[in-house]
Amino acid sequence: MRLDTNVTTKERPIYTVLDDPGLAAGNEIIVTIFDWQGKAPVRATLGWIAHARKEAEVGPDESDEVEVGLALARARHLQRRYGFRRIVIVLEHEDLWDPAWGELVRR
Repeated sequence: MRLDTNVTTKERPIYTVLDDPGLAAGNEIIVTIFDWQGKAPVRATLGWIAHARKEAEVGPDESDEVEVGLALARARHLQRRYGFRRIVIVLEHEDLWDPAWGELVRR
């Protein structure tokens, strides 16, 4: 499966930024963006905490480190496919966010 990592201004996504991944609710995809305190290229992981849905229990999961655009594209795909309520962003530090990826809002 090939995911489109391009974001146009027409479909510019809005993400909720959290200061702590522990603040994420069940049924939210967590994209964590980091650069190991400036010692590595900017990368991301995505995952979610365990939660219940009408159909079944959903266990926790976390991906390997990938390029940020790919992590966000995967998160959008999973949100559409499995009905996750929201994609939330956790930043190692604020200046890692590239506005080309979308807009950040605080919860």
